[in-house]
Amino acid sequence: MPDRLTQFLAAEQLTPARFADIIGVNRAGISHILAGRNKPGYDFLEKFIKHFPAVNIEWFITGRGKMYKEMVSQPLFPPPEPPDEINAPVPPELPEQYASKTLPDELQPTGSVENNGKAVEQVIIFYTDKTFTAYKN
Repeated sequence: MPDRLTQFLAAEQLTPARFADIIGVNRAGISHILAGRNKPGYDFLEKFIKHFPAVNIEWFITGRGKMYKEMVSQPLFPPPEPPDEINAPVPPELPEQYASKTLPDELQPTGSVENNGKAVEQVIIFYTDKTFTAYKN
């Protein structure tokens, strides 16, 4: 196990003293593990895993496997599920004061405005006084 701790420290570019400070153990305890006088105890392993969760603890204890766990990436925002057509909520009607207006001439598009083959249908401008104006094309 001392050799695997040495490999880990080299991979992380840590000194034994800095490693001890990071995981919150006595510096002398790390020296004893590296010298082979002591084996890491439960508290050491718990703190080690807590501060370095990517490390494969099986590798550290037994030498089997890779030093780091396989990282599986997942999308931060999974794609939305398509709405259930039968149970889709019906959007409420806007009050008269918020009814959509026709775009003024200066805001009329001069060409084709599309996004991924979809035409722009409505533009909404939100104001700092918590009101908004909606323009339909």
